[in-house]
Amino acid sequence: MKNEADSVENSKTVIYVAGNPSLYPLEYYDPETETYQGAIPAFLEQFAQEYGYTVTYYQPGPTDRRADLAANQQVDLISGCTEGDSFAHTSGGGIPLFQAEDSGETISYQLRLTRVAPASFQKDLREFAEGQSQEVWSGALLTAAEESPPSQTWLAPLAAGLGIAVCLLLAALLLLLGRRRRKGRQAQAARLTDPVTGIGTEARLAQVFSHSLNEHNRILFCLIYFRLDLDHIGRLGGYGAEKDFRQFAVQTLQAQATPADTLAQTASGDLVVLKMTEDVKTARSWTQTVLRKLKEYDCAGHPLNPQDATAGIYPLKAEDRQLDTVLFHARQCALAARREGKECRVCGAEHCKICQEERQLLLEVSRGLEQQEFQLYLQFFVDAHSFQIVGGEALSRWNHPQLGVLSPGRFIPLLEREGRVSLLDFYSMERACAFLEELAGRQTGNFFVSCNFSRQTFSSPDFVKQCSAILERYAFDRKLLILEVTETQRVSKEGHAQMQQNIMDVRALGVRVIFDDFGMGFSSFHDLQEYPMDGLKLDKYLVDHMWTPRGKAILGGLVQTGHALGLTILAEGVESDQQVEVLRQLHCDVLQGYRFSVPVPADEAKRQIWDRKQAD
Repeated sequence: MKNEADSVENSKTVIYVAGNPSLYPLEYYDPETETYQGAIPAFLEQFAQEYGYTVTYYQPGPTDRRADLAANQQVDLISGCTEGDSFAHTSGGGIPLFQAEDSGETISYQLRLTRVAPASFQKDLREFAEGQSQEVWSGALLTAAEESPPSQTWLAPLAAGLGIAVCLLLAALLLLLGRRRRKGRQAQAARLTDPVTGIGTEARLAQVFSHSLNEHNRILFCLIYFRLDLDHIGRLGGYGAEKDFRQFAVQTLQAQATPADTLAQTASGDLVVLKMTEDVKTARSWTQTVLRKLKEYDCAGHPLNPQDATAGIYPLKAEDRQLDTVLFHARQCALAARREGKECRVCGAEHCKICQEERQLLLEVSRGLEQQEFQLYLQFFVDAHSFQIVGGEALSRWNHPQLGVLSPGRFIPLLEREGRVSLLDFYSMERACAFLEELAGRQTGNFFVSCNFSRQTFSSPDFVKQCSAILERYAFDRKLLILEVTETQRVSKEGHAQMQQNIMDVRALGVRVIFDDFGMGFSSFHDLQEYPMDGLKLDKYLVDHMWTPRGKAILGGLVQTGHALGLTILAEGVESDQQVEVLRQLHCDVLQGYRFSVPVPADEAKRQIWDRKQAD
């Protein structure tokens, strides 16, 4: 046991634990008390008292968050583990607590220390655990079983017989632990395998990366990231075509891979190969062979574009211990190859520097939002006939403390690629609502503000809930807020159904919804039938190409169709008087572009709106 001086010192140290919510009776989440209960929490509480630490379960709840908390290095200890469990950033062997027999197999229940755990704490916990006998743990299990958790009420009759059949109860508890372990194995197997393609998930890749690779053999591998443009495939072949192409790609990779290779699918549908290879040249040759075979795919009679499948090759270094960092670099190289019109790109020193800068930006987004480094800018809309300012589009500029003011092109494509753009979408909506509330206080009329939302954000199940929460905090006429559905990302068939419902629900709140960049990308006349919209914003490409007879006919047809459906028609990218004249002849309603204004900071926009109001 620690002496008094050590206990006083350790009482200043808070230890955070990631718990297992469903390992009754060793450890489980009790929703009535919103705490973890069982033999392990009792063990940790006794340890904390004797050694003078403060031990706290981090964000207790019914969901097993141990993998995420370990990956983010938010805790010092991973609890409720078995010998075969794997978690990121854990160091050394597990701390054995209790052993049980299941079908002749010995199961060791353990604690896992993370790399951020204080060294003194690691030493003290191992010392304390070594002093706990198997008999002590058997007694702790029986004590924990005296009060079944609410979700385990079927065990109450078993627990009630403790005074009659202690041995039988202990045997039943050990059997229960064994069954839970088998179920955990089955759940883990499902988590590690994609149900559609049958290959591993990113979790499986992480398992192989952490268990099979080390500083001695890591340099023998390359991580090859295949970026598949499923959006374009879907537009060529219709719904379902992207799934068929992904399956074809998986079969192609399986045919070309060796038994030493590990195949995996990312959450976005891209494919990854962790490949043992002689050198980078061999890896590049193998990758190019795969890409050529992928380009042979027949997509409803349409040939694939060279950019429909590109690859990034990352040769692993001995010090590469973080899979997410390696994946990021390989993915960025695949995207760079696509932009440069190349088949593949090998991560080199110069390009990896760019990747690292982008990764650093990605890591700093949350901080930037919390500290309001993202600033609201507005670009005005004008009435196509009177040229009076009628509204503005909410835009973002990142006032980065080291890099200065960053334009949207520097960070929005990055956030979209990495699935983080919804953070900025809702942040911008919040700032726009605050802007409209201030205008309402000054009685500046019917000036509206439009906010951009990606299709991925707009099709999320909690979209309306998050919008409602923001709207409740501000007072203004709801019709003055317009949500623009952008064209940068395609959604699944299920996502389309959710987006349709979200549009109806958010319009019921009084907010208006329009399609951005209509006439290009993923939007079509089919969308006008499927989605109840309030307006269309014509894509800049159409405005730029209005001079040809075909271009003018297409533009006029879109305006006429929109008006027939009762929609307001906006045109963006207007830069010349000639464009203004044609758009007015076509009866476009609202115009936006450098011909009328450049994006200005919110305070300057308010000043101009107020000055015009005073002038009127």
